Amino acid sequence: MHFSRLSGLPSLALTTLTIGLALALPAHAQPQQAQASLNGQQVAQMLSQAESIFAGQQLVGLQAAVYDGQRVHELNLGYADIEHRVPVSSETRFEIASITKAFTGLAQLLLAQSGELDLDRPVQDYVPEFPATHDGTLTTRQLAGATGGIRHYQAERDAAFYATHYDSVIEALDLFKEDPLVAAPGATSHYSSYGFNLMAAVIERAAERPFTDVVRTRVLNPMGLANTGFTDVRTPMPNRSRHYTFIDLYSREALPSIQVMPTLNHSYNMGGGNMYSTASDLVSFGRQLIVPGFLSDDVRAELEAPHFTSGGQPSMFSDGWVMIGLQAQPRFLMAGGSYPGTLSLLLVFPELQVVAAMLTNTWGPDGPDVMDRLIMGWTDPALFSPQGQD
Repeated sequence: MHFSRLSGLPSLALTTLTIGLALALPAHAQPQQAQASLNGQQVAQMLSQAESIFAGQQLVGLQAAVYDGQRVHELNLGYADIEHRVPVSSETRFEIASITKAFTGLAQLLLAQSGELDLDRPVQDYVPEFPATHDGTLTTRQLAGATGGIRHYQAERDAAFYATHYDSVIEALDLFKEDPLVAAPGATSHYSSYGFNLMAAVIERAAERPFTDVVRTRVLNPMGLANTGFTDVRTPMPNRSRHYTFIDLYSREALPSIQVMPTLNHSYNMGGGNMYSTASDLVSFGRQLIVPGFLSDDVRAELEAPHFTSGGQPSMFSDGWVMIGLQAQPRFLMAGGSYPGTLSLLLVFPELQVVAAMLTNTWGPDGPDVMDRLIMGWTDPALFSPQGQD
């Protein structure tokens, strides 16, 4: 194993920013602290903020879960399928969009720990189908820190794009592998879902088994995440949520009334945004990243260590997480996702051992912008102040 990034993140501005049901963790991941970090009033406030967004945005369905340091509290609102009046339950499976990247990022760290993947070797050593560039060496470490120079989406996502199925992560590289880089590898930070799809291809070749199998056997099964996996829209799935929107899929203009989302095939984005989960599974995932047991100390430290550009500037992205919260009080890691009909959020507070997640199957009138309100509410220092714990 070789992790060489520096720890400590230079100051970054935070610019964007009932119901008690204990969930069982695997025995190795049971938390050690004797009492909760949050009291009932604080938990209720967090869940109330999610409920306010549900009502104000006319969302069809919503799940939220908060781990207070001792147990998990859940909130299930609305419908998984409004036409058939199927209510949201704890088992309703929502698409999680870019939170997928946190699972992909963890998989590459676990392969690095086992010696199967060298994060600093050229990606072409694992995936020769991806052309080398004259701009410099592209590595998996750079992909994890969003400094690889791989482009994000442009104007390609039309109806035909969303109807195409890709049978492998290698096949999906055809969408961008011949495109020029937006910058030389390592030069700058540039968010890219395609970069994580290339990472998925590296993971697949390094482990010598399909990418989805790697995530399932190295992460999901050991963590006991029975309601988390990879979406295949061609295959029936129990407890699948339907999706809805007040904003047009292609023009992104407001609609006069809510519409049912068409089925979108996200197999082009297997490493960056094609997973489903539940709020409680996401909270369990976050818990096991911060309590001793599942991860080694080295991997746990790596998740919080920033990536840097070749010029020494910190990237705001690391291994599928947004790093802007590491200078907040209390500190937090954030993963979130959005595409039409889907919003997802996962916050992990390492020192408090608090984890919070929200999933919805609707873009309301404000679309993804509403997420800023929930992030601000759930990370408000006043929420965690001593007065808030009276």
